[in-house]
Amino acid sequence: MHQRVQLYLRKKALCILLTLYGCVQGAFYVHAQCPTPAVFMDSILRIEQSDAARAVKITQLQTLLAKNRQCTAVKDSIYARIMHRLGDLYHFEGDWSKAIGYTKEAVDVNSHSKAALKPFLVNSYYNLAVFYSQLHLYAEAHHYYDSCILAAMPYPGKLPIALLAFENKSFNYYETGDYQQGAETADLGVLVARSINDTLAGVKLLVQKAQSLSSINDTAGARTAIDAALEMLPSQAPVLDKANCYAAYAGILGKERKYRDAIAYYQRALAANRSIQWWDLCARNLIDLGNLYSGAMKDGVKAMRCYQESVRYAEKSGDPYLLAGVCNNIGYGYWTQHQSRKALSFYQKALNTLPMHFSDTSLRSNPGYDLLRNAANDYLVFTFLANKGESLLALFKETRDSSWLRYALSTFRTADFTVDMMRWKQYGEPSLLFWRNRTRKMYELAVETCYLLHDAPAAFRFFEKSRAVLLNDKLNELGARRYLSPADIAKEQALRIQIVALQQQLNTVAAETPSWQQYQRQLLNARSDLEKFIRNLEKEHPAYYQYKYDTAVLTVADIRKNLLQDGKTLVEYFTTDSSVFILSVSANACSLHRTTFNPKDLDELVQLCTNATMLSPQHERYCVLAYQLYRQWFAPLPITGSRIIISPDEYLIPFEALLSDSTDQMSYLIKRYAFSYTYAARSLMKPHPVTQYGSHDLLGIAPVHYAAYLQQSALNGADQSLGNIRKSYGTSLCLTDASATKQRFLTELPRSRVVQLYSHASASGPDKEPVLYLADSALRLPEIQLLQDSVTSLIILSTCEAGLGRHAGGEGVLSLARGFALTGIPSILTTLWQIDNEATYELTESFHQHLDQGLEKDVALQQAKLRFLENNDKGSLLPYYWAASILFGETAPLPPSGTTGSHTGFLITAALIAAALLLILLFYKKSK
Repeated sequence: MHQRVQLYLRKKALCILLTLYGCVQGAFYVHAQCPTPAVFMDSILRIEQSDAARAVKITQLQTLLAKNRQCTAVKDSIYARIMHRLGDLYHFEGDWSKAIGYTKEAVDVNSHSKAALKPFLVNSYYNLAVFYSQLHLYAEAHHYYDSCILAAMPYPGKLPIALLAFENKSFNYYETGDYQQGAETADLGVLVARSINDTLAGVKLLVQKAQSLSSINDTAGARTAIDAALEMLPSQAPVLDKANCYAAYAGILGKERKYRDAIAYYQRALAANRSIQWWDLCARNLIDLGNLYSGAMKDGVKAMRCYQESVRYAEKSGDPYLLAGVCNNIGYGYWTQHQSRKALSFYQKALNTLPMHFSDTSLRSNPGYDLLRNAANDYLVFTFLANKGESLLALFKETRDSSWLRYALSTFRTADFTVDMMRWKQYGEPSLLFWRNRTRKMYELAVETCYLLHDAPAAFRFFEKSRAVLLNDKLNELGARRYLSPADIAKEQALRIQIVALQQQLNTVAAETPSWQQYQRQLLNARSDLEKFIRNLEKEHPAYYQYKYDTAVLTVADIRKNLLQDGKTLVEYFTTDSSVFILSVSANACSLHRTTFNPKDLDELVQLCTNATMLSPQHERYCVLAYQLYRQWFAPLPITGSRIIISPDEYLIPFEALLSDSTDQMSYLIKRYAFSYTYAARSLMKPHPVTQYGSHDLLGIAPVHYAAYLQQSALNGADQSLGNIRKSYGTSLCLTDASATKQRFLTELPRSRVVQLYSHASASGPDKEPVLYLADSALRLPEIQLLQDSVTSLIILSTCEAGLGRHAGGEGVLSLARGFALTGIPSILTTLWQIDNEATYELTESFHQHLDQGLEKDVALQQAKLRFLENNDKGSLLPYYWAASILFGETAPLPPSGTTGSHTGFLITAALIAAALLLILLFYKKSK
């Protein structure tokens, strides 16, 4: 028995040894069959360079990949190269899942490899960006373009790929309507192209810049860019690049009204693109040429020929967004010929053509919100819907069938939703302002539709969404900051400060000098860093994102519940070229009126108000205009209370100075109503995101004398007026003369409950940036907007023209007052014209006295003006002296002085109360 066991064990051991020997032999055999890395790479290159079909190449690479996995357990550069190439091939096959998956695997391997292998990351990042671009997923595309650019910077040999990334990213911005970002991205690329003397890349980027600037009507900047591109264009440049130059040049020539030359260059571009069978560009050339015929030249027949010819090329290109754009243009062609039904059918076809799976062809139907979120190009969707709504409104006017009005209203509501989505994706202020102006026409038509439907509550939505969008977005952003960490808040602030500082440095040096180029590069990089940082915040903090992009639409019921207390009435205006829509909301009524007006009369009224020397001899004319405007803009409204909130539109006038009686030159509305103003009603509903306590009840600023280089006259008496005002407050800090510096002002303002500013300011000229003068230097809007986390509840800007500035269509006046509103200060007393010093001191001191009595801010201002009218002689009763100051924002009374004082004051008060309670308790015990 024992021998049999030993024999069994010996046989078992021999089997194990033979098995191990076979494994070792197999391993040696496999190793002998494994190619060296050099052989692997040669095989990859042969596959890449062969003329075999893509399917054959994929099979060959998969076989090579299996061999690589068999030969090594480590995912090395060979493995990554195979994955990268497979991703590229699957992209051409239209298998996006595999294309992205394989390429991301290549990125992952190279990201964790040795430094020597890092450069190939540039290629994979670029491919991923291209894949996402072709899927119209632009946020992801921009992320990988940025990754490509950053990865390429340390490696000069990879910079040409980075330049392609700059060009494509700029084009994406251009395609989606973010033109300022497109121009700035191209600028960054131009700087890189210059650094490596890549002339052709520089040309391409300048062309992109020219197209973007032309789209926001910066024709001078676009002309400079395209002239530089044409001058640099090599004679042996590829046909495609020449064609792009010709097309961009043609667009600028059209803006300059050189129509014959523009047509010639469009035709040259078309011929060039046709010769190389670049069908999508052929379609774009014809669309642009058709737009020139239709818009500037008013030749609808030739425009329609161009649009119809472009269909063939758009279909060949296989780009659904391009084909949808062609359908829209054909619809517009029919619209110009007053064929509304045909226009509608093509607008609907454009919506059906977009790759968002909207197949309902009924003219009554629009894509739902879920489908709209799937559309990558919100600009196109908005355009189609706005055009469709306009045609539905026209169809009602032709047929008088009110059902078309209801369909139009539904379409405008859907278009409004796409405006929200569009603005979320835009960061450059010029682009945002451009689109505020561009969308204004849609809101005008929507308001008209509500008026024809006698639906005032529905009109309230469009009134509100047509104004102060950027201001409300900023207030949302300030409120959303409470969801961020102190480190994130500090980093964002540092990035914004860096941008403002670089912009100021850039303004001090001559253009195109080495210093200018250095500052320009740093500025563009800083803006890019801020954009990426904000996008990252939105991605990592869902609550921040949700609050910042709050899309809740206020209703009339919301306004009545939260805003229209104590007999208030909200009056909103929407002006068109020759008429004005007036919406009034009170506790018991909501009405919508339309009336005509002459803009010249209104301009004349404002001119008379702002000039005492003109107003005195032409006072009768002023009275006629003031009564006429009252009859048109105010008298028809069902107002029962005595407090009015005005939300103005294109024109900002002091309603207090209108006359209610044509026979009484003193029947000013200020005697009957307390007025306040708001940029939009929803801005009054924003909570003031500040702490309760500050260092001062009052901060007074009065730089009586100014630095010589500022060339400002002395503001005599301002310091004495501050001395009178501070009597109404518990704790105060007054900075006068040399102590009223810009730095002290910016430091002390955020910690002060009420700020009184006596100074000079300027906002003359339609394009001039408002400037506020302190004792040592000037303060500009970008610097004001850096102020954050302010406890200030009221700022009084007793300066000239603080309420004036550059007008931005669809957004409002970009004034000093609006700049402070952007910091979250809820109440701002501002001025509309050059003011009289003595009258201003008297009115302002009286205003503070009435505030100290506990009156609401609008009522306090009304009482101050009434007291001024009572106490002054006839010469000072003209509106010039008392009507310039108006109140923007919330109107609640100030808390009693000291209740929002310093932490120390609060603690002392609390300690005293506690001590008193303790004494009472001890006395009670002793008594028992």
